[in-house]
Amino acid sequence: MENEKQKFSWVKRYVKLPFLCVVAYLAFILFFNENSIARSFELNQVIDSLENEIKFYRDTTNYYIYLNDQLNSNPEAMERVVREKYHMNRENEDVYVFEEEK
Repeated sequence: MENEKQKFSWVKRYVKLPFLCVVAYLAFILFFNENSIARSFELNQVIDSLENEIKFYRDTTNYYIYLNDQLNSNPEAMERVVREKYHMNRENEDVYVFEEEK
């Protein structure tokens, strides 16, 4: 019995009500609050995915801006795009369209 009192004597000395309140408050803030660590991690993942999506759409927009400039200034580019996308052909020319199987 005396040995058990010695083992837990530090509990009576250091663990008081204000200390327990501070620990409970910190646990609430870190784990159960609206701005908890898990929620922050989740929101950072969402931010990263949205930034990747923004980068993808910026690249796509830049490609179409470049293509638009080429179409406005280069007749060969216009012909290439029309022939590739709309399967148009010249007179006395046959166009064969090959579709890839997925």
